[in-house]
Amino acid sequence: MNDHNVLIICYIFPPIGGGGVPRPLKMAKYLGEFGWNVHVLTVEPAYHATLDPSLLAQLPPGVKIHRAKEWKLLPNRGAAAASASGTSAESGQPSRTSVKTVLKKQVVSLLKKAKPYLLIPDDQILWLPNAVKLGREIMEKEKIDVIFSTSGPVTNHLVARKLAGEFACKWVADFRDPWTQNMHTSGIAWRERMEERMEADVMLEADAITTVTATFAQNFRSKHGERIKRLELIYNGFDQADFEGLTPGHTAAGKFHAVYAGILYQKRNPRLLLRAIRELIDAGQVDPADVQLSFAGVFDYPGYSENRDCVEELGLGSIVRVLGNLPHKEALGLMKGADALLLIGDVSSDAGAYIPGKLYEYMGIGKPILALNKAGEATEIIEKFRLGRVADPEDKEAIKQAYLQLYQEWKHQGSGGQAERGEDFAERVKPYERREQARQLAALMDDLLEEA
Repeated sequence: MNDHNVLIICYIFPPIGGGGVPRPLKMAKYLGEFGWNVHVLTVEPAYHATLDPSLLAQLPPGVKIHRAKEWKLLPNRGAAAASASGTSAESGQPSRTSVKTVLKKQVVSLLKKAKPYLLIPDDQILWLPNAVKLGREIMEKEKIDVIFSTSGPVTNHLVARKLAGEFACKWVADFRDPWTQNMHTSGIAWRERMEERMEADVMLEADAITTVTATFAQNFRSKHGERIKRLELIYNGFDQADFEGLTPGHTAAGKFHAVYAGILYQKRNPRLLLRAIRELIDAGQVDPADVQLSFAGVFDYPGYSENRDCVEELGLGSIVRVLGNLPHKEALGLMKGADALLLIGDVSSDAGAYIPGKLYEYMGIGKPILALNKAGEATEIIEKFRLGRVADPEDKEAIKQAYLQLYQEWKHQGSGGQAERGEDFAERVKPYERREQARQLAALMDDLLEEA
């Protein structure tokens, strides 16, 4: 029996999948090995775009998951469809159903516009009342010693702040991304001032702040100074267990197969890469019969089609596969069977401060990486460990050269080659392993209790 109890507060947790899930999931998986009983406070996943129930199988039996319902400002599904004619067959007048549908659409449209002014600091704030209520029950029943809240969403920290204040336990606030220093901000001046105050309160009241990159840590320290009692860097990473017994899947025999697994959106899209490949094909430097690109995850968000339109416009439909969301193990198998792994970063000026979580999975897989990323910590890791090629995501010529280099290496060496990692690779990447990161968090929490 472990000595201490930790409550992990994270809105995003399996069966919800996606990039924010592995950190809390792996902490929950491994903290028990270091003397901690784990409780997780998360949302009841009534609806989510990326569900992957298979992830729950990674958790040991002792982890207890507590789910709080979320209030909704908007319905999850669209308003009922209007009748085909939109009129009453008897009167020729607009039917009552169609009028109701039009009104619903107008209300939904109004609420969407109002969301940035109502849901502060993020859309998940409507989860807070039920999360706090259930959190109180957990705190009283389970005698929680430390709360570990991990964001985004930052609502997780507001739930933690409320509970830590009421129950006088230790609190570690973990930032996978910055809050007010984030490249995705509202642009609403009064809201941003409000969030500045919220962030300052969290920094002041948490017993420790943890984050995932040295740049984030430096920025937090520069901005909040003496408010922060203790600041620790615990990287994101990869779990060796995820790669045991992997079977390559969705392979493309005899082709230079490049794979992207993750979410794409406006500031992170593959369109310049696709144009670069089209130009390489047109110049005769790449044989289209030799190449395959596979995209797993979200290629275009519902209601958008820019990426699919680009594939069609460039005539690349025969070499681009869109696989949709895959279970995590299947996505790893897709990566295992690839010849190159695509890392597509944001194009914002401060994007270099971010290390995409996908980089660590790619590191564990070991195939060469084609990283379209702004210069920063992620590109430094790729260059330090000789993991692949790097190009600025807004520089088409650099993208062409990086892709062409990997393609030519494949032509000369054949498929299946590992990245040139060096003899001491395993030891050097130890800080990026999930079990080691759980050990670091456990040591931090032990220290906080000893200080108390």
